[in-house]
Amino acid sequence: MSKENQKTIEVYEKKAHLYLSNSIEHDKLNPIKASQKRKNLENLIISNFSSLPEHAKVFEIGSGNGTNAKFIQSLGFDVTASDTANAFIKATQNQGLKTIKFNALKDSFPEKYFAIFCWRVFVHFTKDDALHIIQKVYDTLETNGIFIFNAINREIKDIDNEWVDFEGEYHMGAERYYDYFSKNDLDDIIRKTNFKIENFYKDGGDHNNKWLIYVLKK
Repeated sequence: MSKENQKTIEVYEKKAHLYLSNSIEHDKLNPIKASQKRKNLENLIISNFSSLPEHAKVFEIGSGNGTNAKFIQSLGFDVTASDTANAFIKATQNQGLKTIKFNALKDSFPEKYFAIFCWRVFVHFTKDDALHIIQKVYDTLETNGIFIFNAINREIKDIDNEWVDFEGEYHMGAERYYDYFSKNDLDDIIRKTNFKIENFYKDGGDHNNKWLIYVLKK
């Protein structure tokens, strides 16, 4: 794994409790927008998970507060949540979710899955990290399994990557590494694996293109 990702994980391991509380405050700034974002994500999950077998096993990389894993579980799937920080793990366990401590770049997946979900985690991956993860996910998916992930679109940035400690509601008192991807970047990475691009979307931001969202199929 990259030194950038390792250092960022160390920040979350120490300060994940701040991220959890600050995320709540962030949503309170514009509850209507937060509710619409949640609805859009849930509709994306429903649409792309509709082809999975009943009670299919699903793994989430980087579950954070557990909201996404809990929603996927509510659709009838057998979900395993995961994260690297103890505060995140406790948050998901408190929602009654099966949760493991898991570093996607270093640890082996415990079993095969029909779907793997990874939301707002690629922001902390270098390009080499991203290739490693995508190949690793391919190897652990069942035949016809799907991988859903998103990354920040390079088109809205003037730089390729940076270390940031945001002001206001996302302040954590330590910088985290952020990498920004163009669609060409990610398409080139995906072509190095055997994945097929099942669906692609852009979402968020002033021009509806902050996030690049991929649904890959094995």
